[in-house]
Amino acid sequence: MKRREFLRNLKTELKKRRDIEVEEVLFYYDELIQDAIDSGETEEIFIANLGSVEDILRRLVDEEEFIISVKKKNDKVVREVLDKTVKIIGYFVYGIVAFTLVVVSFSVFMSGLGVVGLAIFRLITTTPVDSYGYFAILGIALIGLSLLVLGIAVVKWLFNNLTASLLVIFRNINNFFNRKGK
Repeated sequence: MKRREFLRNLKTELKKRRDIEVEEVLFYYDELIQDAIDSGETEEIFIANLGSVEDILRRLVDEEEFIISVKKKNDKVVREVLDKTVKIIGYFVYGIVAFTLVVVSFSVFMSGLGVVGLAIFRLITTTPVDSYGYFAILGIALIGLSLLVLGIAVVKWLFNNLTASLLVIFRNINNFFNRKGK
């Protein structure tokens, strides 16, 4: 018997019972068969070794521990998929945030560079009449210098806190999915 036929027969019999969660049992046996195929076993032989659908139904009714183990295995598979999804979403979110911060930092850095350049150009081309003019140009140059430093500091902070930021993103996304699942 092939996997689809086996699972269809199992589903038909399981639907007759109200005390058994059909989808969880089907998922469990589908994963079990897929694992056997992945490890090199023949689909038909493995399914034949599982026993008849009636035998499986009897085991499900008789052994409550079996149902608990089915739920644990299903939860583990779902958790593994969820962990991978969380990492993918985390990297995506972090990439967007990092890219945005780098672009903003570059813009701030270039603005600072432009302001410093303008202050130097202004000092060279025009001679201020009094000391207030020199202080104004010096103030503009210091503002530009602070923008330069700010741009560099944000990029440096971003790269220094890469791992910690990713862990925070992963934890927050994982918590979000755990709340949605309840």
